[in-house]
Amino acid sequence: MNLHQNVQITSKKQNTLFIKVSMALLLSMTLLAGVLGFHAPQTHAATNDAYVTSAINDAFGSYSGQALRIAQCESTMNPGATNSMAIGNSHAEGLFQILYPSTWSGTSQAGASPYDARANARAAFEIFKRDGYSWREWQCQP
Repeated sequence: MNLHQNVQITSKKQNTLFIKVSMALLLSMTLLAGVLGFHAPQTHAATNDAYVTSAINDAFGSYSGQALRIAQCESTMNPGATNSMAIGNSHAEGLFQILYPSTWSGTSQAGASPYDARANARAAFEIFKRDGYSWREWQCQP
């Protein structure tokens, strides 16, 4: 074994040891945080109930009471909701479970994510308005 091979083996052992120690430290810190009751605050605005309600109120105005009931029924007010059952090549996604990409692409919000609460509420209002202020495209009814 030459010096270069010996250095490579030592370097690999050090890297492996470093990874093991780092993982053990991370696990220890995570467990300690759990024992002490620490938890990370939710930072994604769309998971905040007040934010979601505000997005629906802003988009639907005087129809927001009905819209809140629809969103509660369709997604339990979860902007990240996805229905795994496909309809054609689309899946129902977001607060109002709008078919993506088929129905979603026909709204002004097509460039946004269907998981964005505000974009989903705006798109849902467009569909609602286009249908003559009707909830006919939703399985849930107000």
